Amino acid sequence: MTQIRKIIRTLWIIFGILFLVWMANSYRAQGFDKDILESDSLVTIEETGGFLSFRPNASLQPAGLIFLPGGMVQPEAYAPMARRIAEQGHAVFIVKLPFGSAPLQSQQTRVMDSALEIMRANPSIQDWAVGAHSRGAAIASRFALFQGNGFDGLILMGTSHPKEQAFDLSNSPLTVTKIYATNDGLASQEEVEANAIYLPDTTTWVLIDGGNHSQFGYFGNLLGDQAATISREQQQALTEKAILEALERIQ
Repeated sequence: MTQIRKIIRTLWIIFGILFLVWMANSYRAQGFDKDILESDSLVTIEETGGFLSFRPNASLQPAGLIFLPGGMVQPEAYAPMARRIAEQGHAVFIVKLPFGSAPLQSQQTRVMDSALEIMRANPSIQDWAVGAHSRGAAIASRFALFQGNGFDGLILMGTSHPKEQAFDLSNSPLTVTKIYATNDGLASQEEVEANAIYLPDTTTWVLIDGGNHSQFGYFGNLLGDQAATISREQQQALTEKAILEALERIQ
């Protein structure tokens, strides 16, 4: 009996280790050519301790994008999207979340301060949108509530936020775009639409048929997500189109 308990305990330990490895891999940036993170004649890419920047080398558009990643997702997972948007003339800054998700209020405040500092440091960009995915969108919603007069647009994707009265944005003057997917297992279509009451009536809604939560970036399949019925490339193309149109609306 003792031997059986030892075997069961060993199997549980092995299972736990494998599960943690799988979880860690799910949040890792993957599935794209790492040359995307290299500067070229079109885009200059830089990394600091606080953000990744993608700056067009020519034909800079007046609208820029500050982007907050999903919780625990490597910022580089959104690099393909950021680069393609930068190639269209819009500067993009992916802000790194403290400890991968900024769980504390003080850390969320630090993220908001970083976003404001990026805006101040780039006076040639006239109009700003804050975009975000999943956990990042929760922080972006709070940012819009407390600092919404500092920028022009809000782009929320793969999230049910804002989802409570305390963070109601229904009277916000911001140009808001909500991008969501039918197969999102972490921010379901039903939940997203039920929380529409917390967004302005003028919000632009973009539903990606067949998309899921994990394909809003280039990382693994997250626990609880549903299977997508379109490719990651298709979902990315539709997402980028919606973001570019949102940036055009705030210019």
